[in-house]
Parts: sequence; C-alpha cells; structure tokens
Amino acid sequence: MASKRRPVVSITVTLAVFSAAAGAALIGTGRLSWLSILISVTAVVYLAVAFVGAAILRTRPRSRTGWIFLVSGTAAPVAAALNAATDVEAHIGRVDAASWIYLAQTPFSLLSVPVMATFGILLFPDRRLDTRRRRVLGLVYAVELLVLLVWALLSPDSVEVPGLHNPIAVPGADGLVISILLVGPLSLLACISLWRFARRDTGPYAPALRTAARVSFVVPAAYLACVIAGFTSGDTAPITVLENCAAIAVGAAAWIGIARHGLFDTRAVLNRALVYGFLSLTLVAVYLVAAVSLGLVFGGLVPQVVAAVMAALAVLPLRDLVQRRINQLVYGLRDDPAAAFARLGDRLDAAGAPEDILPAAVRTVAEALRLPYVAIEAGGEVLCRHGRALPGQTQALPLPFAGETIGHLMLQTRSGGDFSADERRLLADLTKQVAVAARAVVLTQALQSSRQRLVTTREEERRRLRRDLHDGLGPTLAGIALGIDTVRRATPPDGSVAELLARLREATAAAVDDIRRLVYDLRPPILDELGLAGAVREQAVRLGVASIDVPEALPSLPAAVEVAAYRIAVEALTNAARHAPGTPVSVQLAVNSRLELSIADGGAGLPDGYRAGVGLNSMRERAAELGGLCVVSRREPCGTLVRAEFPLFEEAR
Repeated sequence: MASKRRPVVSITVTLAVFSAAAGAALIGTGRLSWLSILISVTAVVYLAVAFVGAAILRTRPRSRTGWIFLVSGTAAPVAAALNAATDVEAHIGRVDAASWIYLAQTPFSLLSVPVMATFGILLFPDRRLDTRRRRVLGLVYAVELLVLLVWALLSPDSVEVPGLHNPIAVPGADGLVISILLVGPLSLLACISLWRFARRDTGPYAPALRTAARVSFVVPAAYLACVIAGFTSGDTAPITVLENCAAIAVGAAAWIGIARHGLFDTRAVLNRALVYGFLSLTLVAVYLVAAVSLGLVFGGLVPQVVAAVMAALAVLPLRDLVQRRINQLVYGLRDDPAAAFARLGDRLDAAGAPEDILPAAVRTVAEALRLPYVAIEAGGEVLCRHGRALPGQTQALPLPFAGETIGHLMLQTRSGGDFSADERRLLADLTKQVAVAARAVVLTQALQSSRQRLVTTREEERRRLRRDLHDGLGPTLAGIALGIDTVRRATPPDGSVAELLARLREATAAAVDDIRRLVYDLRPPILDELGLAGAVREQAVRLGVASIDVPEALPSLPAAVEVAAYRIAVEALTNAARHAPGTPVSVQLAVNSRLELSIADGGAGLPDGYRAGVGLNSMRERAAELGGLCVVSRREPCGTLVRAEFPLFEEAR
C-alpha cells in the first residue's frame, strides 16, 4: 500500500471502531430509544464492511471499491454514534443541541448505505465507468445522492426524532422526498449490471463474483421492504436498520470472496480484521450485558464504569486464544508444524491405493498453509493437483530424495507474493515427506507399468504362438498323419513295417492332441473365434444365466485384457452355478474409458468371515497385474457381486 494512504486507512478504521464502541456505550445510559439501540447494534456489525475495505486497499491502494467499502463501513458507525448522542441530548432537554447533532449525522448516513447500494455495487469488484451504460448510471447515482443530501439537510420533515426540528430547514424542500423512493430501483440497476458481469466472467474469481452478485439483490429488496412498510403502516423508523442489514450482506459476500476465493489477495489484513472485529464485538457485547444488568440495580455512572472494566477483563485473556484460532483459519497450520506432520501422516496412512497417496499429500499441504493451488510435477508431467491456480506466478519447490531432485512441488499463495520465513520452514520439512511419498508412488507406477508391459507382451506372444501352432505345426502334423495312413493302406497288414507305421500314427495323433492342448492353454480358442463379447455370452448361455447385457461387438482389446476378463467371467459364472444354483444370475460387460465386467447372483451371499480361496485370489491377481481391480462383495438384498475393471492401455505389438 502507498505510504501516504496507509495512515489514512488506519485512522479511518480506528475511527469506525471507536464510533461503534461509543454508540454501543451510550446504550448503557438508558436514554436511547429502541430504534437507536438497533441502529447502534447494526453499526457494530457494519464494521465488517470497513474491514473489507481495508483488506482490499492493502494490495490495491487505488481500488475504488476498497475506498467505497471503507468510507461506507466507517460512516455508518459514525452516524450511529451521532444518532445515539442525539437521543441522549434530547433526553436531558437540550433540544437545540440534539437537533444540530442529528443534522450533523445526515452526511454520514448518506455516505454509508446509499453509496454502497449504488456505486459500491456498480463498481464491484474492480470495474470502472468505462462503458456508456455505466457512465450514465454513475451520473444518475451522483445526481440522486446529491438530491438526497439536499433533502436530508433542508427538508423540515427529514428529522425523524420526536420533539426535534431542522435548524436550517427551507420551505419547499419536502418535494425532494421522491429521491428516497428512487434509491431501491437505482440500486437494482447496479445489481443487474453486476450480475451480467459475473455471468460473463470465466476466470478463477467467477464463483466469488456470482456470490456477490446474488447477495447484492438483498439491497434493493430491503429498500422495497422499507417503502412497503412506510406506505402500509406509516412508520418509517425501521428503515435505517433494514438498510444497514442489507448492506452488511454485501460486505459479507465480499468477505467470502476474500477468504474463500482469494478475490483481493489479502490474508494479513484479513487476519487482523477478524481478530479485532471479534474482540470488538465481544467487548461491546460484554459491556452492554453488564451495563444493562447493573443499571437495573445501581444508578449514576457506576454501571458504565464497572461494565467497562468487566469488558476489558473479559477481552484481554481472549486475545491470544482468538489470535491462534484466526491464524489457523487464515494461515493454516503454519504455527503448528507438529499438527501439519500429523495430518500428513494420517492422510497418507488412510490412502487405500497408490493413486490416492499424492492427491492426499497435495490436499494436506494446501490445507496446512491455506493455499489455493498445489501440484506435484515430475518428469515434465503434473502427477496431481489440488485447487485451481489464480492469476499470477506459481512457485516451484524441489522434491529432494537421496541427493537428487525427483520433481517439484508447485505452489501458489493467495497474495501472489513470497512465503514468510515460518511458511518456508514448514514447506521445507513437508516437501521432504512429500518427496518420499512421491518417490514411492513413481516407483510403484513404474513397476505396475513394467508389469503391464510384461503381461501384455506375454499374452501377445502367446497369441502369436497359438496362431503359429494352430496354422503351421498343427496342419503339418495332420498332414504327416494322413501320409502315414496312406502308406499303411499300401503296406501289407502283417510285418514289422506295418507295426512301425502304427506306432508312428499313434505318436503323431498324440502330438496333435498335445498341440491342441497347448494351443488352448496358451489362449482360449473361443476368444479368437467369437471375441470376448461372444465368448462371455456363450458361456453365460451355457450355464443358464437369466440376464445377459453384453454388446454385440467390442472395440479391439489388448490380448492380456481379453484373457483376464474371460478367465474371471468363467470363474465367476462357475462359482455362481456351483454355490447359487437355481437363482437368477446377471452378466454385464461394457467399455467406457475402462473395460467393466460385473456378474451378480441371487444366492445366499458371502458368509461372515469368509476367506478367499484359490479361485477368488486368482481373479484378483489377474486384474491387479494389468492395473485393474476385481472386487467380490455382498449384493443387496441378497447374493454375491463380482465386479472387475481393466484399464485399456496401449497394446504391445
């Protein structure tokens, strides 16, 4: 923030806090009307708008929205304090002084909610009057606020406190009261403009903008409620309270944009604002409760003095606790490295599969430091990521393992700046743990990939051997057998030659049988004849399956996947026929991004505490060696479900 503007913002926020505290303190005098009490209470809550403005100006000193929020959030508590002072002066009979004080609060009232309802929404979050429509709206809003100020200062009826008068009233100024009725419709135009802007935006801040746009419609709705209440009941007293509550909603929406979506990148100011805002609310609440309770028993200044002491004593011990909690909310576990390591260890331990380890690690790092974007990169490839990158530069921290860098931890802060010393120390320790996990995952993936290639190569080689044996050696042996038969027919049946030929014929027949058995063991022939879909369908029909959902044809599949899926299907169907005879069995086979096979029966299901046998273990191993999975589970309400999935990796040729 520019050095010249920093003191201005600090003084303005301090003025807002002290004004809210003063307005709340005057409640303890017992001289305020119920309306002034409500206005003072809402002004305390309205401090959040000033904090949002200060948070915006921290990184964007020239932000129009930041200055509007700051001025509006400060003007409301000042107006509330002056309004409370008006009631006190009127209660003790100083009518003229009360009238002048009420007149003094008028400009602050206009700088609070009306400015927020018009320019605050129109320019949110960082828009300018750079289009014709916005320039026209800006001009209309300026004229509206000027007319509203003239009416409030000069109209004889602008003073709503009974018994007071406007000391500078001008006859005929009452006609400008129409300006009050126009605030709601004009604010609605600003809301529509913001909503259209938010709908068109596709950047990372789009969720925050849409949230603020939706909430902004509360402001014109509140003005409409005020108008309806005024015309139906004639009582316009609650208008200020409704206005404040509506504008608070806009401030809350902007706050959500800062805290959740990094809209204005201001964690430091957000931290201080939350701490002092909570302490201020606690201070005011304790003071009010104590002052009102003691005022019922004691008179004079005793209740106020005692209440102030009680409030101070209640807030002082809370500061450190609140600061720790807010630090954890804003900065994560920066100040508690042990908790960060414990959370990382728990997450890695809970990861059930290798592919879940790295996502758990990056999510833990993001949560530990409240980072919007964390990713792990290795070999020029992003292995996993958490969150969405904001506009700005991403920092890369090396992942060291055994004296070498195996990858990088890609990070981004909400402010787009550098990390603090504490954050860097925590990150240095976390990256060592993440590096170990990343190395283990990379090695596991490499091992699995190598295993898949080996299995695929093996099955492709088996398919080639089967084809060669079936189409080459098999027919050759059959031809030899036919030749031997021909020679036998031309040879006398008795004698040693005939006996030798008979033995040769038997040996040839045995060799043919061995070739056939070898061919079948290498790869089920039905897969080459009918394909996986046809083979599963034929096996299901042979076993009397009731429901078969198998496509007519499947895309070209790797040989290893075809064999593993077929073997699992045969084993599952055989188990269903053996253990659940007579019950309906269903078979489903589908190809999306993976090959999915499911077989369900309506039998008794798996018994409690069952132990998998050779068949079930074989099914799981066949799926696992190809990077897939095979799960055998209970089926509701009864029966057993076998579900297998296989990744469709590239065939090895």
